[in-house]
Amino acid sequence: MIKRIFLFIFLAAGYSVFAQFKAKMNAETDFTARKKPVSFSHQPFLLLKVTPTAVLGRDNVLQYGVELAPPFGKFSFGFDYGTGKSSWGFNKEYKALFPDQETRIIRGEIRGYFSDWYPFYALDKKPFGRYYALEYVQRDLTYGYTPDINLYSGITVPAANALNVAWNEKAVHVKFGNHFIVSRWFFIDAFAGIGVGHFNGQPVDMEIEKVTLPFNFKKPERDFNTTGLFLSKTAGIRFCLPI
Repeated sequence: MIKRIFLFIFLAAGYSVFAQFKAKMNAETDFTARKKPVSFSHQPFLLLKVTPTAVLGRDNVLQYGVELAPPFGKFSFGFDYGTGKSSWGFNKEYKALFPDQETRIIRGEIRGYFSDWYPFYALDKKPFGRYYALEYVQRDLTYGYTPDINLYSGITVPAANALNVAWNEKAVHVKFGNHFIVSRWFFIDAFAGIGVGHFNGQPVDMEIEKVTLPFNFKKPERDFNTTGLFLSKTAGIRFCLPI
């Protein structure tokens, strides 16, 4: 009787170990299958892009663009264009302060891809994985601004008429990012970068003396007569259609 009990325990333990081993092998097989590289019938040379995160920014813009990847070397070239209005923005503060604001933005960049050729190593062609980039950004805004007029002893009143202000920001960024290849027809481009920008405010059709502000580590306040340098940051994701 005791021998039968020991035999039963031995067989049960052996079956348990075998079941765990089989489950582990199946899990590793499934993981390998999930990590299988996406197959391409040709090397994509053009990426069509849209940037959903740009709609959620302080200056909401519908931004779209292209990336041209010539079939030589490791560099590519990108261009984005976007327009937006404060009236359909998500930032309640700026929507209240500048309800008539209109924004135009252009971005141009040159990218260099790192040497992780996945998943294009089999084709020995350009990858779309990790990259670094040098980017130029120009942001042009127009909005109405009602300055305060100083009467005396610190008492101020709003001006009778609003000024039409043209605000300009230019920046150069060093960026790093990665293309997450979901399928042969869909990439996700995630990026972040930092650089130096220059801002300039000027009433339309009016020449005024400008105030040069010290270097600003935050986003500059958009006054109508200021200029200076600031620390510029960028981050977001793009949805990409490879062609």
